[in-house]
Amino acid sequence: MLSVLFFGLTPLVFAQEGRLQAPGGAVSAEDGAAALWVNPANLGFDPDAAIGFWARQQLTTLDSSVALATTAGGTGLGLTFHADEAGTPWWGLNSAFSVRLPQNLRLGANLAWHLPSSGGNFTAWDLGLGWRPLSWLGFGAVARNIGSPAPTRGITAGYAASATLRPFDEKLELSIDYGLTEQADLTKAPDQTFSAILRSSPVNGLVLRARADTDPEFSYYAFSGGLEVYFGGLGGGAWVSDNAQAVTGYVVSGPLDANLFGAGESVPLIRLNQAFAYQSQAGLFGPSQESYLGLLERLRVAATDPAVEGLVITVDSVPFSFAQIQELQAAIAAIRAQGKPVVAYIDGAASNSGYALAAACDKVYLHPAGEVDLIGLSAEMNYLQGSLDLVGVEAQYAKRAEFKSAPEQWTNTEASEPARTQMNALMDDLFAALVDSVVKGRGMTEAHVKELIDGGPYTAAEALKLGLVDGLLYPDEVEEELEGVLPKNYELDDEYRSLTDTSGWVAAKEVAIIYIDGPITSGESAAPGLLGGGGNAGSATIVRALIHAAESSSVKAVVLRVDSPGGSAFASDEIWRAVEMVQEEGKPVIASFGGVAASGGYYVAAGADAIYAEPATITGSIGVYGGKFSFGELMGKVGIGSEVYQRGRNAGMYSLSRPMDPIEYAAMDRLIEETYRQFKSRVSEGRGMTMEEVDAVARGRVWSGTDAKEVGLVDELGGLQDAITRAKLEAGLDADDDVTLVTLKGREGAWGEPVMEGVRAWAMGPMPPLPEPLLAWAPYAPLAGEHIFALMPYQIEVK
Repeated sequence: MLSVLFFGLTPLVFAQEGRLQAPGGAVSAEDGAAALWVNPANLGFDPDAAIGFWARQQLTTLDSSVALATTAGGTGLGLTFHADEAGTPWWGLNSAFSVRLPQNLRLGANLAWHLPSSGGNFTAWDLGLGWRPLSWLGFGAVARNIGSPAPTRGITAGYAASATLRPFDEKLELSIDYGLTEQADLTKAPDQTFSAILRSSPVNGLVLRARADTDPEFSYYAFSGGLEVYFGGLGGGAWVSDNAQAVTGYVVSGPLDANLFGAGESVPLIRLNQAFAYQSQAGLFGPSQESYLGLLERLRVAATDPAVEGLVITVDSVPFSFAQIQELQAAIAAIRAQGKPVVAYIDGAASNSGYALAAACDKVYLHPAGEVDLIGLSAEMNYLQGSLDLVGVEAQYAKRAEFKSAPEQWTNTEASEPARTQMNALMDDLFAALVDSVVKGRGMTEAHVKELIDGGPYTAAEALKLGLVDGLLYPDEVEEELEGVLPKNYELDDEYRSLTDTSGWVAAKEVAIIYIDGPITSGESAAPGLLGGGGNAGSATIVRALIHAAESSSVKAVVLRVDSPGGSAFASDEIWRAVEMVQEEGKPVIASFGGVAASGGYYVAAGADAIYAEPATITGSIGVYGGKFSFGELMGKVGIGSEVYQRGRNAGMYSLSRPMDPIEYAAMDRLIEETYRQFKSRVSEGRGMTMEEVDAVARGRVWSGTDAKEVGLVDELGGLQDAITRAKLEAGLDADDDVTLVTLKGREGAWGEPVMEGVRAWAMGPMPPLPEPLLAWAPYAPLAGEHIFALMPYQIEVK
């Protein structure tokens, strides 16, 4: 629940030199920076970055102490300083980490370097364990100063066990801790302590804490208490401990929305000219990149946030598909519906999609040296049969059915008539969506918009004269010029809700988001970035994520976000079965289609309880194909000989040195027919259609989202947020119920996550990109061993 640039949480008491403990936070419940000393395992529950500073003064003596700690991604660093009555200093340095274990367990360790001024520096180890199986129940245990490294200096071993109940989530936490501490004379029995700990947040931005300590015989009692006040995530507090014998003051952080006096008014500035991956990649030494869901959530919250008075977005060549543009247009419309003005600033050249997004705003401003590239759509297909014939390569493919035109790029010199028919229909729908965006956004007629498209592109001056923009502004002029458009005395907030705010506890109600992004392959998923290529959706990874959702008691529904052209027919069927397993646990699965959800991308979602798509989504392509290339003639031309030894009539059918003979091709064709029949049966069962009805809309044909709804392949037109709302309703929740959206990546429970995620991102990120021709096909490399494909025709890029 903490965020970078803010401060850690909890009041502290220094029990030994070089160490601090937190009576205001239990071993089983303490998160944030103070967990470094309380229980290092808890660092893994709350991965958000945090910094904390504490200062303590003993009232009965002149002892004083200060501490500083910072944590992020399950790791932490700490510094302590203690001075006794004589002013003798004692420094301490701490380094801690936590690793994730299965079943929401965490294991952590803390290494302390003790640097007393009297010399004799030494080290000490803590080892902690945390388990939070439910949103309202947690357990913890810790061993401190293992082995009593310096008993003559008062540094002795201690052990603690703890349990926490959270009957009202963060509003009330009740904990019981039991501790054992070895005495300096190790022959004596250890001291025992029972502690009752309370943490309450009766109103937003105010936290009350109390603690009572006693021994097993109840021969003594020590009472402590304090409060914390937060102002937009940053707060301060005071803690009076041990029957008023000491006072601790501290600067801390908590939830980003914690503010006792309410949030101030602001106008968020959101830059939409960067990539927003579906799954954010954590940085090893910095915050993770914002995800596409994070962007949608920021816009959703801005619509209803009373502190938000308007919105400014910057656009140019936005990295979104047409379907994603329509999702963002809907989010902007929701903000405008609340009476909040939305302004777009084009800082450069606006592409078709960039301008379509900007047109959804109240006002559009353009850089004076910028341009509007509103020129319509173009799609270019390349056919390689002539080149393959020239070099001596033969492509042999079987397909189902006539619209499954993917192999035509290798077997034809031009498009077949079915391929032309479906491509023209798709282009018509996408062009209509572009025109409609400008018509609605700029209040122009359809005929006039088409005339403008035919006359593009336009310079800044031309765009202003034609009414495509409302003004020309340099970046430094934007804030001043918008005074008349946005509320008076506004301030742009370019970090509005951009920082992560993770709870360290399992949510009571979760909707799991599982992404199928990129070509579908067998094996593990690979994130975008390796050698500059795109990622792929590995069935093993996605199946694990779906099974995790099925087994998790907190997950009430699943939203399957699909943005994939398909891929392996076998891998697609594996994912389809995992979706069915989630439903067998009584949990609804709602599919949300992004830019492309075709062929295998449709297969995986065919059994979903409902399917949502945007009008510009490219979907359908219910069909399969398979085959091979034979390089025999080419091999002969370059002097390569080949001799094949085989046992079995068709053992050599996949040989690359010769084409398939008629019997081998018939065997391949039979496999294609059976896979196609299975694909159609999955659609028939999932969509409640007869096989004849499925066949009429299948045959490999690609549909737009609009047409797919008309033919029964899609239930509703809408985006990811609409699918999330439907998921809540299907799970028996109210549409406005507060649920936690959790992205399942299929690595839940893996050792060392999220640290290893940062390592992967660091290792993959800086590699140079592949050449453009190879870059487009890099994600398909894992399909090299496949023979049957549920893959969309071509890789269509509409510009």
